[in-house]
Amino acid sequence: MSTMKVTNMTEMEQRIKMRYAFAMSSFGRMFRPDHITMEMRSVCKSWSEDIDTLTPSRSDLYKVDRYFLELWKNRYDAESKSN
Repeated sequence: MSTMKVTNMTEMEQRIKMRYAFAMSSFGRMFRPDHITMEMRSVCKSWSEDIDTLTPSRSDLYKVDRYFLELWKNRYDAESKSN
């Protein structure tokens, strides 16, 4: 028998906000906060709302930034697959 934790909407919204901030911080490190584009924000939003996608390990910020850089580079590939 498996048990599943029920997550209410407020907890889910908070989790999404935290994931969005996590992704945005990576783009901020890579491109400086004043150079974050609307497309970058869109990538962060899409990633943060897909709660089934695991967060990259926070123990190595270089790997975190590489992960989000690859998402950024492959953003058009992901869009064409969903259409």
